[in-house]
Amino acid sequence: MRIPEARQFVGRDCWVSWTDRLGQQHNKVLKVEDLQFLPLYGAYIIGDHEEVRLDKVTQIQPVD
Repeated sequence: MRIPEARQFVGRDCWVSWTDRLGQQHNKVLKVEDLQFLPLYGAYIIGDHEEVRLDKVTQIQPVD
């Protein structure tokens, strides 16, 4: 997923599914507060409880 695709989820509660660096699947409901690009690290979803690398997101769905 890229920043333009994820921009529609900012400010919404979303069910986010992603893989970690070990390949394990994680799922969590996050309030997507912002999207941020960090040089050397890439794009991130900034949630209310956690930051997730955007390139590791496998699925995102609004909960509202």
